[in-house]
Amino acid sequence: MPKYVYKCDYCTAHFEMYHGMNEAQEECIYCCAQSPHRVPQMPFLKLREDSRGNKVGDEVKAAIEANKTVLKDIKEKAKKDYYIDDN
Repeated sequence: MPKYVYKCDYCTAHFEMYHGMNEAQEECIYCCAQSPHRVPQMPFLKLREDSRGNKVGDEVKAAIEANKTVLKDIKEKAKKDYYIDDN
């Protein structure tokens, strides 16, 4: 069953209910007022990224190499910031 989110106009509470698509919640579960309305929900859309035409293994290797470079730069910067040469 789908999950729906409701908001009560009387007590301003939000609550979730599971019920069929043709059903509706008639009263607030907190204050029993006859004023809840269903809050529109944004559907989940998964965007698909297209591959650049490379094999998966090649893309993984390229990402690893790029991250190694970034990590090396961060380590060098950290050494300069934390180790002061007294010479």
